[in-house]
Amino acid sequence: MNTLKTILIFLPIILLKNDSAKSYYFQLSDFTKSKVYKYECKSDSSKTEYWKLTSNLNDNTLITEAYSSDFRKYEFFKEKFTKDGSKVLEFVSYPLNKSDKTEIINKNMKELDVFKWEKEKDYKYSSEHDDSIYGKILFEKNRTFIGKEKISILGRGYKALKFKGIYKTEVPLVKYKYEYQQFSYYAKGIGLVKMEKQYPNGTEIVLELTEIISSDDWNKRQ
Repeated sequence: MNTLKTILIFLPIILLKNDSAKSYYFQLSDFTKSKVYKYECKSDSSKTEYWKLTSNLNDNTLITEAYSSDFRKYEFFKEKFTKDGSKVLEFVSYPLNKSDKTEIINKNMKELDVFKWEKEKDYKYSSEHDDSIYGKILFEKNRTFIGKEKISILGRGYKALKFKGIYKTEVPLVKYKYEYQQFSYYAKGIGLVKMEKQYPNGTEIVLELTEIISSDDWNKRQ
């Protein structure tokens, strides 16, 4: 009886600790037909972003195409879902006047994690971009799980996982280094629903999911 009582006491703690983050991330089955998430910046509409999400269940991949507020495509991101989490496969950045491909430089797969189902451990990934003027441009992202928070999105309340991300950019040729942090919120069954970007000069930009757009409606808007 004492053993049973002990199990019942500690079971909720064990279940909470082992709670997977997978159900809070984007669900592949939801994007076999593309959908677009509108991340609105209510304080500055020019900062609003659109993410077009398209999945392939045959190879467990998810493609995210990011667009600016004026519908200019600025990023292509492809990731693969595994038993442990999501891994970077390809990342392409599209500057204003040209298209440059960004290559992943860290070949250790442990360093290429986009989102891990086991949320308690920190993780990161890096990339390298060759610029015609400045040479190598290095990028690194580190992520730490903060905890759960209640959040209101799309007119409903959700429990969301909150993560802190540190984003670092370095240009060795001109000895340039820049770093900012972002708090990201993921709601179960939806994925990323809110981003709070905090910059060194004190500026803060908040992007919230305010609309999920069908592929057909998205094509009409462009």
